[in-house]
Amino acid sequence: MPTRRSPTMRARDVDRTDACATLDEALADGQLSEFEYRARLDLATEAGTLADLHALIEDLQNESNLAPMASGIEITHPLKTARASRIGFFSVAVPLVVALLALTFGIRACTVADDPESVYGTGGYQNPAVIADIVDALRAKTGTTVVDSLGLYDGYAIVWMPAPNAPQKQVTYDFRDGELGDYNDAFAGTRKFDEPQIDLTTIDLTKTAGIIAGAAQSLNLQRVDSYNIRFAGGDNGPQISLSAENTDKESGNLAFDPAGNFLRVTPFSFG
Repeated sequence: MPTRRSPTMRARDVDRTDACATLDEALADGQLSEFEYRARLDLATEAGTLADLHALIEDLQNESNLAPMASGIEITHPLKTARASRIGFFSVAVPLVVALLALTFGIRACTVADDPESVYGTGGYQNPAVIADIVDALRAKTGTTVVDSLGLYDGYAIVWMPAPNAPQKQVTYDFRDGELGDYNDAFAGTRKFDEPQIDLTTIDLTKTAGIIAGAAQSLNLQRVDSYNIRFAGGDNGPQISLSAENTDKESGNLAFDPAGNFLRVTPFSFG
């Protein structure tokens, strides 16, 4: 019988490899979606302890070569239990995005284009997967993916960026029904010459989706009824800001960089 080890024992590269092999098998036999597989694999490659690794595979049916532990661990959720050190904040939750967003990146439902929920899952235009389509549309229309800011709303997205051949002028493009509309010069505004910008291709969509999915727990909210999500340049670098609230008057906000590292978390507090 293999020697059982302490859950706090530091993981070796061979342990990470064994856990990843188990995840490979789970993907192959349909236990994990492609998105969940990638999320767990990312955590497995950075796991610090045996407990971190076991948290990622304990709910799977596969046999594993990963060294057994001397005592079991309580599985609240594989991605909540495992350490997510790259997220960079002590208690922010990054649960599976599938439950909230209902589809993985790169997959679009074969449905009518004017129904954002069916195209982008229950998150609609607030599913970060929409950014991949916005990037393609921006390249085709403007030749760049660098913008002043991007806002994701319930039924559409808005891009703020310099007007073509007029960097002192800021214009907006609406993204609806899978298409980027033309800007209306009548609604153009002034723009600073050194306006901070963000390149939408630098955003880690998987990490962003995970943070959005975990917003309720991260912000100490019973639930989230509405979001405000904005991607923008900043004096200290580009960042994504998210504010969330519910009808019980709970609200909070957070910010993180394009790589998914938290910059600020202001949770709801009472009393």
